[in-house]
Amino acid sequence: MSEQTPAEAGAAGAREDACRDYQSSLEDLTFNSKPHINMLTILAEENLPFAKEIVSLIEAQTAKVFIHPAAYYSSNTP
Repeated sequence: MSEQTPAEAGAAGAREDACRDYQSSLEDLTFNSKPHINMLTILAEENLPFAKEIVSLIEAQTAKVFIHPAAYYSSNTP
């Protein structure tokens, strides 16, 4: 098993911090709020090295909150 160099450990820590901050802010987006979306955009731009991870967070959050219209109507019919 190889150990991380200090630079690798720092990069991993920065990635974890960036993803944790972005995830927390993304979870706070509970309605269509332009200022909040702009803040998320700025946060993503500030963390471009972690773009792949941020996209994964957005995809996961979208999947979690998206309700397909057919599912909505089928569960709300008398």
